[in-house]
Amino acid sequence: MKKVLFFFFFLLFPFNIDAAEILNNYIVMDMDSGRIIKELNKDERILPASTTKIMTLIVAIENSNLMDVVKVGDEILIADGTNIYAEVGENFLLEDLLYGMILRSGNDAALIIAKNSGGTVDNFVKLMNEKTVKLGLKKTSFQNPTGLDDTTKNYSSVNDLAIIYSYGYKNKLFRKILKTKEYKTSSDKKSYYFKNRTEIINLYDKSTGGKTGYTPKAGRLLISSSSNNDLNIVIASRGNTYGYDSHIAFYEEVFSNYKNYTILDKKSFKQDTNLSGELFIKNSFVYPLTNEELNNIRKVLVYNKDKRGYVADMIVYLGDLEIHKEKVYLKENKISFFKRIINMFK
Repeated sequence: MKKVLFFFFFLLFPFNIDAAEILNNYIVMDMDSGRIIKELNKDERILPASTTKIMTLIVAIENSNLMDVVKVGDEILIADGTNIYAEVGENFLLEDLLYGMILRSGNDAALIIAKNSGGTVDNFVKLMNEKTVKLGLKKTSFQNPTGLDDTTKNYSSVNDLAIIYSYGYKNKLFRKILKTKEYKTSSDKKSYYFKNRTEIINLYDKSTGGKTGYTPKAGRLLISSSSNNDLNIVIASRGNTYGYDSHIAFYEEVFSNYKNYTILDKKSFKQDTNLSGELFIKNSFVYPLTNEELNNIRKVLVYNKDKRGYVADMIVYLGDLEIHKEKVYLKENKISFFKRIINMFK
């Protein structure tokens, strides 16, 4: 009887235990402020697989003339896994290869880009590692521009991957490529059609882009971004599936509970002071908060020894946690020549 009841329950509520999403590592981050909203094992060292190509895209954009016509060489002969199937001797517009690398996740496209943007693939990898240093990444190092990990291995963490993506997101072409659903182009030999393999851009209407990665050693990775009103969120994860459902659930939770608040406004900054002049700041500070957290914001002005110029720090706390420090400057009141003479005799 129990077996019969279970059979009917299964028909009414089908499920697949093996398909249940389990994320071993994830981070939910606001791209503008860098606030980490949720995380699990964010700093654990992982193999990034094809999410490597996010950094490859950034370095190519910053170090290339994207209108250059490039010729495919022997570098593609080591390209295993997913490819756009370029041929040796074929000529491409470099920008077209960027779409092939991200949408199709073409390993051959990544190698062509690396050779032509860096002079050699090895030199391009050096540029990738130089960028990790500039971004202050502690868990990331690259040995190839593809993410393949049979012979050489790249390392990163979901925290570092989210930082890399957030940096790239500031670039207009980066954003355009990552959210493109399909792309058609031609080389001098044949036509190409690239369809974005990252399904979240079709599943979620607030999605602004993403990139998957997979190798048997790395597992399944997904970096994605979504925007709602003025919130721009990135999620990086690794698990037994790509985690589309989890990403969407995280986004909905953030967009339902968080809002950007201007904590410090450089245009209306006012602070009482005993110094002769007016205090001002050069940058505003905007931060995502829940309504409850907004009531726990504190601002503390801490003076330094300088009596002119940079005179203090405005420190912002969320509860007991310091979340921001902004330099405060003094604009001295102008004193007339006549008043200066009077002051000399006081």
